Amino acid sequence: MSALINWKRTISTLTLSALLLGSHSVADASTTIKEKQEQQKKVQDQRKNVKDNQANTSSKIQENNQEISKVQEEVNKMDAQLQDIIYDVAAKRQEIKRTEMKIEDLEADIKAYQKKMEAQEAMMRERMATMQINGGGSINWAEFIFGSKNFSDLITRMITAGTIQRSDQELFDDYEATRQSLQQAQAALKEQRASLLAQQKALEARQADLEKKMKQREARIKELEEKNIEFETQIFDLQEIEATLIAQEEAIAAEIEAQRREEEEARRRAEEAARQEAARKAEEARLAEEAKAEAARQEAARQEAARQEAARAEAARQAAAQQKQNNSNSTQSSTSSNQTTQNATPAPKPAAPAPKPAAPAPKPAAPAPKPAPSTPTASTPAPSGAMFIQPAAGRYTQGWGPASGQFGYTFHNGVDIAGPVGTPIRASATGTVIRAGWGGAYGNHVMIAHVINGQVWTTVYAHLNSVSVSAGQRVTQGSNIGTLGNTGNSSGPHLHFEIHRGSYSYSSSSAGNTVNPRQFF
Repeated sequence: MSALINWKRTISTLTLSALLLGSHSVADASTTIKEKQEQQKKVQDQRKNVKDNQANTSSKIQENNQEISKVQEEVNKMDAQLQDIIYDVAAKRQEIKRTEMKIEDLEADIKAYQKKMEAQEAMMRERMATMQINGGGSINWAEFIFGSKNFSDLITRMITAGTIQRSDQELFDDYEATRQSLQQAQAALKEQRASLLAQQKALEARQADLEKKMKQREARIKELEEKNIEFETQIFDLQEIEATLIAQEEAIAAEIEAQRREEEEARRRAEEAARQEAARKAEEARLAEEAKAEAARQEAARQEAARQEAARAEAARQAAAQQKQNNSNSTQSSTSSNQTTQNATPAPKPAAPAPKPAAPAPKPAAPAPKPAPSTPTASTPAPSGAMFIQPAAGRYTQGWGPASGQFGYTFHNGVDIAGPVGTPIRASATGTVIRAGWGGAYGNHVMIAHVINGQVWTTVYAHLNSVSVSAGQRVTQGSNIGTLGNTGNSSGPHLHFEIHRGSYSYSSSSAGNTVNPRQFF
């Protein structure tokens, strides 16, 4: 047991605390590639520490396996002994049954012998009465009768004394044979009853021995089961821890890369939006400048038209004055002179047509439409505003905190949510899958690495009925990762859900680096 506890402590010391990225935010532009490389180097150093402790941990695992094997050997021996006892008990019961059948047969024989003797005695009494009447006076009947213990003794005395005639000898011989058969049957019945009593006592002793062995076996099996539970609740042996470390390193690196790509895409979209916005504003400024120039041109055209109109009016006025003067001169001249004058004076030119009004200034062009925001696909559930969401619908049956130790642990590192088999299980937060599949006490389970505001988190979803994701896959918050089940060390359909601040690190006696998931829901 102490070796197992030390093994647990060793596993706890192998926690991937180096994966904690501190206060550095992946979304923070100040987080440099060099800093990320240093963080990943810490993970690699942690893996080296695991390899350095491999020999010590492997020996402790081997000790536990040997101890469990010894108990299993004892149980196997007990099973062999129990089979012998069970066969012996069954044989004794058959023997008792046969003895009881013999006793029944003997009792039937005795009843038959007794009935036959009663008939024979009745016949012999008649013969003796006849003998006494027909000349039996020479026989001392009083001596025979009162000196005999019973009727059989009377007949024996008479046969011995030769007082019975030859004709009656066969009757008395047959009676004597029946009497001896009765005595033999009674003796055999007594013997069989004594044998039955001994057999019953032996059976009771063997049954008591059987019950004792069964209790011992149950106790050892219970001890074996407890050891197996304690051993299996460690979940991962050293090789699995190494594989988990590698998987976590790859998952966190993939998550960081995915977030980097998302940031790059977001930055590209922001730059494109800024470029489009600048182009839109430049277009608006150009259109405004063109509108202003057009308005100035139209104003100049209006002023030119007004000037020309004033000039035409002045010309018309002067022409009218000249016409009046000419009319006055014509009254004083002769008709011929007037005619000459009229022919010499040219007629005034018609006034130039008024300029057409300038075309109205064009309206400024409408601003370019903003790009429509992209909408998530139907297959991707929209994430909530919470850091973590409840991964399954159902009823809480066990919370995070101290436990009784009945199942091999004194601290429950997560919460249990009970529900029907097949209930959908959702990713509690966006992240990259570390492990997905079968895993000892967890049964079918999924582990996901998350990087939220620069902090590494790990979520665990255990006892699943089915798994719908694979290691290395990136999942979004709320997306389906499997269905609720009853696999592994599970006493009923439920989801066991853990949240680790940092990397996965199991402890059966303390919280370790787990936190209470319900604080986020």
